Amino acid sequence: MMAWLENAVLAVGLIVVLAVYLHYVWRTRDVRGVLMFWLRRLALTPAEFKLQRAGIVVLFAGIVLRYVNMMQLI
Repeated sequence: MMAWLENAVLAVGLIVVLAVYLHYVWRTRDVRGVLMFWLRRLALTPAEFKLQRAGIVVLFAGIVLRYVNMMQLI
């Protein structure tokens, strides 16, 4: 049960983050900004920014679930 949950949470987080980046590319046609994210060229709208952060939080929760499952804490 726990392995299924951690994979689902990781997948949902990744899908949200990728959807935000795809929406950004669709809106701005700036693929290079996504590929070179460390240069801070992304001009995300407030809604895109919030969704991106939510996706990162969900990814982090999936990683925590994976560590908890590996350590057999639950």
